[in-house]
Amino acid sequence: MGSMDRAIKREFIKYTKKHFPDEAEAIVRKAEELFPVLYAKAPDIGGKENLMSYNLDLLILSASFYEASDHRIDGEAITQMARELFGKYRFLRHIVNVNHPWQMKIIRNAMYKRYVPYAKLVEEKVAQGEWGNTWRVRVNPNNTDEGIAIDLVGCPLADYARANGYMNLLPYMCASDHLIPELVHAKLIRTHTCALGSETCDYWYVADESDTAKRFSDDEIV
Repeated sequence: MGSMDRAIKREFIKYTKKHFPDEAEAIVRKAEELFPVLYAKAPDIGGKENLMSYNLDLLILSASFYEASDHRIDGEAITQMARELFGKYRFLRHIVNVNHPWQMKIIRNAMYKRYVPYAKLVEEKVAQGEWGNTWRVRVNPNNTDEGIAIDLVGCPLADYARANGYMNLLPYMCASDHLIPELVHAKLIRTHTCALGSETCDYWYVADESDTAKRFSDDEIV
């Protein structure tokens, strides 16, 4: 597991001890036993070579605790844990504010620099018959100068969840994507996801005080 995986696992353990103190040790032990069993059902999407593969690890971790707790550590629990985890980083709001165009530009350049070569790597792997239905990336597909725009084509999380009965957990994991941009005064505008039946997930991060952010209502965003 990577550092983020380990941090989220600690949140699961913390949540379990808080809400099920008498059963916590047994639930955690069972979840740890279940993880490799559930992981064995996952498609090969490149492991550490795939910079997004940790997302699938997190879904399987969630499923492990969901099963180990007899479905009591569910989607609502995932939401609560995500809010507590990312709440620890709210100090960033006092440091970074992408309503300042120069700060948005720095973050945009960094993200595009990261995802452009990744998108090329994914296409090469898929062409070679590797990495299955991993996330294929379209960087700034609409050629917008505002914010940061990335489309993800395909989703191994949705594939795994559908195949193994965890579609009830997936929307809660997707919803946590909205928490991270809040830390830098950004808003994620996403109108469709693979979890809801689309072939792509659209990610458009804009400054939260922008006209664009105000134009999209909560009902239009998923």
